[in-house]
Amino acid sequence: MQWLELTARVFVSYLVLLVMTRLMGKKQLSQLTFFNYVTGITIGSMAASLATDDELQFEHGIYGIILWAALTVMMEYLTLKSIRIRFWTDGRPTVLIKQGQIVKTALQKTRYNVDELNMMLRTMNIFNMEEVDYAVLENNGQLTVLKKVQYQNFERQDSGKSFKPNKNLPTQVINGGKINKDTLDEMGLDEKWLEFEIKKKGYKLKDIFYAAIDSSGELFIMPVNRDSYT
Repeated sequence: MQWLELTARVFVSYLVLLVMTRLMGKKQLSQLTFFNYVTGITIGSMAASLATDDELQFEHGIYGIILWAALTVMMEYLTLKSIRIRFWTDGRPTVLIKQGQIVKTALQKTRYNVDELNMMLRTMNIFNMEEVDYAVLENNGQLTVLKKVQYQNFERQDSGKSFKPNKNLPTQVINGGKINKDTLDEMGLDEKWLEFEIKKKGYKLKDIFYAAIDSSGELFIMPVNRDSYT
């Protein structure tokens, strides 16, 4: 490969990669899920091959990067429109500890053991599993923890004031304006209950973009903001 050709390949592949990452958006750059992570690595590998592999035709390399990016953008659009597709591509968070108890089947499904779980908790400065009410393994592999109420606020505990335990893990029931029927069924609730609770707060169901049941069992809602933004 001639130096001039190599320089041209590197320059063009750099520009194409820059444009494609901008088109795919900030979600791809943040690598929120394993799918985003793999897609980012693949596009980077394709750009590297385009720059250095003289057996790869230049036009084919450019076409491959653009097509891969287009498929990624299309899949992201589909996941915005369909919760089921989102679960299929990104998966669901997995509850490893529920109401202070380890969910053995969840550990087996995710192929984690107790030692690894304890290690992840220690990285969050939690050295006693007794403090944990809920622990959730997110889609990106990170662990998030909801502590038991008595460990959340030591001042309140030391003052002798009473506290209410967490009823459940905060759970979304409306996402992107669409009702998550599976979640409602798991919690023993239905759409009539949801609509009634929304009306109690002075809203209509069609105006709600996001709603979740918090750890105390109360419904938190976030209506649609119709203002434009930059």
